[in-house]
Amino acid sequence: MAKLSSILRYLDDHHPGSRVVGAADSDSAPEVRRVSRDDEAGPGDLAWLSPKRAQAEPERLRRFAGTLLICPESVEPEPRPGCWYVLCPKPKLAAIGTIKTFFADAAATDLPGHGDPPIDPTASIGKGVRLGFGVVVGPGVVIADGVSVGPHTVLVRCSVGVNTSIGASCVIGLPGFGMDRDGSGRYLRFPHVGGVRIGADVEIGSNVCIDRGSIGDTVICDGARIDNLVHVAHNVVVGEDALVIANAMLGGSVTVERDSWIAPSASIMNQASIGAGAVVGLGAVVLRDVAAGAVVVGNPAHELKRKDGK
Repeated sequence: MAKLSSILRYLDDHHPGSRVVGAADSDSAPEVRRVSRDDEAGPGDLAWLSPKRAQAEPERLRRFAGTLLICPESVEPEPRPGCWYVLCPKPKLAAIGTIKTFFADAAATDLPGHGDPPIDPTASIGKGVRLGFGVVVGPGVVIADGVSVGPHTVLVRCSVGVNTSIGASCVIGLPGFGMDRDGSGRYLRFPHVGGVRIGADVEIGSNVCIDRGSIGDTVICDGARIDNLVHVAHNVVVGEDALVIANAMLGGSVTVERDSWIAPSASIMNQASIGAGAVVGLGAVVLRDVAAGAVVVGNPAHELKRKDGK
């Protein structure tokens, strides 16, 4: 936890040009307890809003229900009781610094050290779970009944639903690759405070990497099927009964809706959405949203047909 007044002073000192919109007395505000997505925030939560999202979805600013929102300087929020806004020239950099300064523990990755038991004592392991040789399970991981995990897989910051199977040498729940440049041009890593939620009856092959969410969770919904050698970046959502096949790459914040088919070696650009029942062809490079039921192929991907014949 951190005092709101301390965070505001930090932003004023380290991010010149920042402007606070909110009640004058931040010392009487509730403490900031955690980092959250802006659309999921409640009292005591800190969140940030990117310029792109603020422009595309201005209603997110009005709906914010947390305590502190770091947002682009282009917006003009209406002051509301219990909400403070910090308008910054570079909100992502401001969010990185704030999280690293005040919420470093939330972004830490706790793995067993040499000589420690590979299954953390705080992990919850259900009935009938089968763990292969060399499996590592980090603190607070929840594994439901009937799950099987192949040898040398690492599970951190995640929950796994009933009757799910995970192959060998997978890495699930480590931080993703979110970066931004600081004032000197050097890259800074965005601290990842989210997790991974894997539903029931999911199948995950071997050598799969599923990154935990930067803020919020990466989600693999019930019945999804993920083949070998797939990379799932932070904050991706894979819908129910979707198929993601060998060597595919899903960029950060991609949404693959239910019953979609992502063919081998396809690459989906960050934040793109694949509509329900869509097909992304072999080796396709998707740079923009794909409509429900569409079949897309090529580089860059273009629509070949619709399943409904339109």
